[in-house]
Amino acid sequence: MARKKTILKSHILDTAYAVVKKEGFEGFTARNIAKTMDCSTQPIYLEFKNMDDLKNELYTKIKDYLTETIFANKRSEDAILNTCLNFVHFAKDEPIFFRALFLEDHLDPKRMYNLSYEEMLTAFEEKAKTSSLSKVEKRTLFETIWISVYGTAALLAQSLIELDEVALKNSLEKNINELTK
Repeated sequence: MARKKTILKSHILDTAYAVVKKEGFEGFTARNIAKTMDCSTQPIYLEFKNMDDLKNELYTKIKDYLTETIFANKRSEDAILNTCLNFVHFAKDEPIFFRALFLEDHLDPKRMYNLSYEEMLTAFEEKAKTSSLSKVEKRTLFETIWISVYGTAALLAQSLIELDEVALKNSLEKNINELTK
């Protein structure tokens, strides 16, 4: 009788996700993931063609987490401000994970950038002043806003600045209002 599979693809994916969240991509090795699962590397390579295959599936799990958990937080009534604040708080609350996703080159920076852009496009649709903008105008507005948001988040994730919630919110609000007149 064939042996029953005890380590499933979903277990490996969940463990890889937990490892990256805790250690960043420095811990994203077959050996480290297997060690965390208390098994050999064989189940990993039975379920995934290679580590890049695992990384691609991990991206989907990460995207779901960011969309459904991080960007879904309600910190403001303004959807654009909310998206900005959520990104900054992610950097502050989960600096290792943030650095792994947005400051290091492991998951294709363009793909991570576009994930943020898609979230902002959703926020633009909720505001009358921005929903009617052209695609080019929305991209330009996003890039203008995102420079300060991304910079703030990066500085926070590296513990180079302290978060002053009130000052941050006021600064972002002023910037957004100025740009969306």
